[in-house]
Amino acid sequence: MKLSIIIPNYNSTSLLKTIDSIYSSTGINKHDYEIILVDDGSTDGLYDKAKKRFPLIKIFRHEMKKGASSTRNKGIEESKGEVLFFIDSDMWLNKTTIVSMLKKIRDYDILFQKIIYENGNAMYPILEIEKQYPHISGCFVIKKKSLEILDENFDEFYMTYLEDYDFFIRCKLAGLKALYVEEARVIHENKQPKDYSERYYLEARNLIYGYKKLGKLAEKSGLYNPFTKKTILKVFFYGLMNFAWFNWQGYDRKTKNIPRQQNKIFLKNRFSFIKIFLSAVSDISKNKKIIKEKRKSIRKFYNKPE
Repeated sequence: MKLSIIIPNYNSTSLLKTIDSIYSSTGINKHDYEIILVDDGSTDGLYDKAKKRFPLIKIFRHEMKKGASSTRNKGIEESKGEVLFFIDSDMWLNKTTIVSMLKKIRDYDILFQKIIYENGNAMYPILEIEKQYPHISGCFVIKKKSLEILDENFDEFYMTYLEDYDFFIRCKLAGLKALYVEEARVIHENKQPKDYSERYYLEARNLIYGYKKLGKLAEKSGLYNPFTKKTILKVFFYGLMNFAWFNWQGYDRKTKNIPRQQNKIFLKNRFSFIKIFLSAVSDISKNKKIIKEKRKSIRKFYNKPE
């Protein structure tokens, strides 16, 4: 089966390492796959270096940042393979990861693997529910024809963050079969402390959007569902506590130990969360007509009445 490896990228310092790890993979010939790099308006110029260093890869570029959903959709659109292998540009593969995954794709629609931070700590999956079906899209494999039974690929209203939860919930509703390939490994670069104000905004905005769009459909999927009133309230509370719950490197999700002090959202004004949260609510309100139509269409597609 022809393989398309799709790399969404935005200002990642590990981009070249990601591509190197693909070419260093064992058991697969470079003529058996294509690499598609979709750059989301990066300003660091690394995509130019990638083009010079790896002339065989296909590079597509957004002049302005559109988000992870758009970059993945562009990769799907440009792909020629029967199997799509997504890997974010802040990750890299072990030498046998690709082969380990492809050996088991025949009987499944989706495969996903273990992700480990470069310091050795496990990132995903950790919880048992995460091993049953994928939730995050940092690295996974899917048959291209399986996408045809979805209402759409990645929902671009999300831009970035939580678009993967939405995607896999819809995959489950559509009946796609998934397998966790535990022996396959992907390394994720360690995260450095930074201000997460923009991410906090998108997390809050997208949680509210997902809740309004999916409603009880998300619960019926049987997967972990972040799109609930309870989670939205938690995000407000986490903003108050200045706790970056989405930075999984900063605390133990399995034991729920008290987070480390450095795992902060805001490095300066912690109370800016109020303005940011209200801005997220306002954006959803401004788009209520679009969201209403989206909510209506997804129910019609999956034949799930209110």
